[in-house]
Amino acid sequence: MFKKLVQYVMVGLLAIAPVGGLLSAQTTKVAAASTPVSLPTAPQIDASAAIALDPATGQVLYEQNADQALPIASMTKMITAYIVLEQIKQGKLTWEQTVKPDDLIYQLSQNKDLTNVPLQADGQYTVKALFQAMMVASANDAAMMLANQVAGSQKDFVDLMRQKVADWGIQDAQLYSVSGLNNEFLGAEVYPGSPADAENEMSAADVALVAQKLLADYPEILETTKQAHFTFGAQTSDETAMSTWNLMLPGENNAPQDYVVDGLKTGTTDKAGDCFTGTATKDGQRILTVVMHANGEDTGRRFIETNKLMQYVFDGWEQKQLAQANQSLAPYKTATVKYGRQKTMQLITNKAISMWVPKGTTAANIDWHYQAVKGGAKRQLEAPIKKNVQIGQVTPQLNGVTTRYIGQAPQSQLRTKTADPKANLFVLIGEGIKEFFTNLF
Repeated sequence: MFKKLVQYVMVGLLAIAPVGGLLSAQTTKVAAASTPVSLPTAPQIDASAAIALDPATGQVLYEQNADQALPIASMTKMITAYIVLEQIKQGKLTWEQTVKPDDLIYQLSQNKDLTNVPLQADGQYTVKALFQAMMVASANDAAMMLANQVAGSQKDFVDLMRQKVADWGIQDAQLYSVSGLNNEFLGAEVYPGSPADAENEMSAADVALVAQKLLADYPEILETTKQAHFTFGAQTSDETAMSTWNLMLPGENNAPQDYVVDGLKTGTTDKAGDCFTGTATKDGQRILTVVMHANGEDTGRRFIETNKLMQYVFDGWEQKQLAQANQSLAPYKTATVKYGRQKTMQLITNKAISMWVPKGTTAANIDWHYQAVKGGAKRQLEAPIKKNVQIGQVTPQLNGVTTRYIGQAPQSQLRTKTADPKANLFVLIGEGIKEFFTNLF
């Protein structure tokens, strides 16, 4: 009789009890810091557009007109390089394969007004040599030969480029050539239907995303882009000494003194002006910058403006660990537990959490954005609960500053530190009665 009474009581109480995961419709919450962060004084970059970011997370540290699509010239070759490296990784292309120039590419290679490597009409050149020429000496003919080898034609390779950037979420790119050259130089290889004077265009933010993807997926690219000099066609009749256009590399005219530049890609046309996507390290921390159409009379203007940007970041910002792995965060240390053996349970991070912050930043300057996965914004759970279950995800933010990320913002998980099985029957009855009368009155 008593057993049946208990069953009736439990059925009635559970019928009126809310479900644990639905106790709160709100799923996001921001734990605000008490003190706005003090940002370092930003420089005015004398260029049409500029951006600086952490390539590992996409956190933007500086931007100036970063979303306007502008001509990108030979910075295009970063997309070409990505696709070539992808083909090699997939086994569809090898470094030792040889490529012969078609007639149009051979004729283009003889144009002394353009950046090319000297080619023989019947010459055979390895993929490795062409890749090096494209990324170090910015050779247009080399880029075009690689494109033909991969896709069979310039048009089909441009289609691959368009699909690749679309896959990355880039919507406003205008891509017509594999090299970045203006259509006026491409003759019969002009992309069908494109304007006679068309050039590739992207925003500084989107160029930064391309570079970020290249560094993340193929970090070995830096082994090529850090080279200041190399010999094309060594020990052949085509042997030619080639030099980089990146004058911020160590030993070059615009090399910085207190940090090291090891990439990535320059670009120059009449429309694009002087452009540069650069990457540098200092004290083990890497940054990425894009400067488009640098102004000024100095021939090294793109590097002068890039140095302003890099110096600003390294002098005024630092990458700081805000939380260790398996650590509880002050605003979200625990979750409440219903029908469990304990009232609360501890939540911990699944990994260490770092962020670029202005030097001098303290915990009082950090906001934590919380996105609920279970239990709503108030983190109200219902037993039984297993160990290491994700309850939510958190992203740090600088107080008083809208932090922008290129690509997807990094998120860290908050997980349960321990398990909590459901309480015994008599405890559940007691909890149910208590909740019943609380709701009743």
